Amino acid sequence: MNYYHALKAATWSKPAMACPHCSAPVSSKLPRVDEQPVVDHINCACSPKQREQPAAAAPDLDTDDLDFPRVEITPDREMYRASALGKSGCTTVASFYSPRNMRTLVALRDEIRKVEDKALAQKLLFAFTATLTRASKRYQWSHKRPLNAANQNYYIAPVFYEWNVFELFERKTNAVLKADEWIRTQAFARGVDAETTPAEYVTESAAELTLPDASADYVFTDPPFGSNLFYADMALFQEGWLDGFTDVGKELVIDRSTGTQRTAGRYETLLTESLKQCRRVLKPGGRVSMVFGNSSGKIWAVVQRAVAAAGLRIEPEKIAILNKGQRSVKGLASGFEHVATLDLVLTMVPHADAEASFTRPTPESIAAATRELAKAAGPATPSHLYLELLRRALREGWNVAALDLQTATSTLLADGWSIDPKTGLLVEPE
Repeated sequence: MNYYHALKAATWSKPAMACPHCSAPVSSKLPRVDEQPVVDHINCACSPKQREQPAAAAPDLDTDDLDFPRVEITPDREMYRASALGKSGCTTVASFYSPRNMRTLVALRDEIRKVEDKALAQKLLFAFTATLTRASKRYQWSHKRPLNAANQNYYIAPVFYEWNVFELFERKTNAVLKADEWIRTQAFARGVDAETTPAEYVTESAAELTLPDASADYVFTDPPFGSNLFYADMALFQEGWLDGFTDVGKELVIDRSTGTQRTAGRYETLLTESLKQCRRVLKPGGRVSMVFGNSSGKIWAVVQRAVAAAGLRIEPEKIAILNKGQRSVKGLASGFEHVATLDLVLTMVPHADAEASFTRPTPESIAAATRELAKAAGPATPSHLYLELLRRALREGWNVAALDLQTATSTLLADGWSIDPKTGLLVEPE
């Protein structure tokens, strides 16, 4: 069966999908045996928008002669297991591209390599790598709207887009030009010559910074959030085209698999060392801001201990909630699924007492604070309420190890609260 045609026959309702031959129920979990184009989107003078038309047969292209990224996603990678790559057979970076897009990307990259102006070549390469995810099979199709690519796994949707690579590249180069112009305008307004003012980009371990002591007015850092996302694994998608790879031995993550070296203890050590470097490079009066998000109190306690051990103190009045918008398909119900979708921004200053002590709250005090905050917050999601609870705990010096997102939601569920499936907001019992 063709998945797209079966979904269309079910009027775009996945639960209603059935085999056109025997009427047996079907789902995206069935083995994938082949790929077929189903709809072509074309530009035409007769319409300001792209038009749909029946799909033409995809060209039969050979890619064996191409100099493409022959990069294996090996079984020791966390994303190999999380994305079930062994089951799908998509165990190389190249397997996530159609032959047509693979040939186009190789040709485009080869032309960029011929550009003699190094700075210009780097800009073009930056735009090129920005096209890679959308130009792959990871960009998901939906009847209502594109769903983009899942940034936390190597997922190929049952129906995906094969974007025009040249159109994508043109979009990204225009975005780069627009960004450069914005920077120049902002710099000029502040009396800064953006063309001659030096700006340096350095790639190195945050735990081993080469910056001199007392050289930074302000440090902003956004480290990996425990085991939420394995950046080095996902970066293979870009790094395969750049011929340089992240050292996973230095990556600040906690493996989900057991028996590995990247443990919670190692994570705490690396985070502490990185924050010590932040403190070392700060000028007198400088501050460090760190973005962090997790649904586990134990991981937040790691952060709490690392901050203290690094000789830093969180400024209670400057703990802010960062709402980057809904970031997952789970989205609206994510709070009761125990997935936090908001982050905190912790702003810190140097502090001499590295042996800071924290008060362990009782379950009753946590429940009381949860109820109080739920009533005071107004319309709020479970994630927002959880971060309000964390913010209070950090301000009051609580040990946050017991403050899981599930801790907060279970209290409200027991009290009869529910969640509006349309808005994702908490609903107080009548």
